[in-house]
Amino acid sequence: MYIAEKSEGFCRIGISYRKELTNPHGNYHGGTIASIIDTATVQALRTIFPEGPYLTVDVNIRYKKPSNSSELFAEARPRQLKGKFFITEVKVIDKDNNLFAEAVVKSFLPAWK
Repeated sequence: MYIAEKSEGFCRIGISYRKELTNPHGNYHGGTIASIIDTATVQALRTIFPEGPYLTVDVNIRYKKPSNSSELFAEARPRQLKGKFFITEVKVIDKDNNLFAEAVVKSFLPAWK
């Protein structure tokens, strides 16, 4: 897992295909996709509030189709919801921009002022 791109209010996390990240059908395991979604969310939040901590409160993932692409990317864009709560919309795509999953992640930033 690596940071492919990062700017204020955005982060793109990449992951390369490895057999240990797959299900018995050879596609990325749902847990692998969930992990890059969560990681992209936190890294995107770090671009607007570097101090942390970042607590994931809720994750809603909609898996669109299976993937065995050589690389997947999770692109996260957070926005403030209310007070110390943030919502991050995340898309999981391959290098050709094919969509494999979408997520909405709710986070709590206790130190946010």
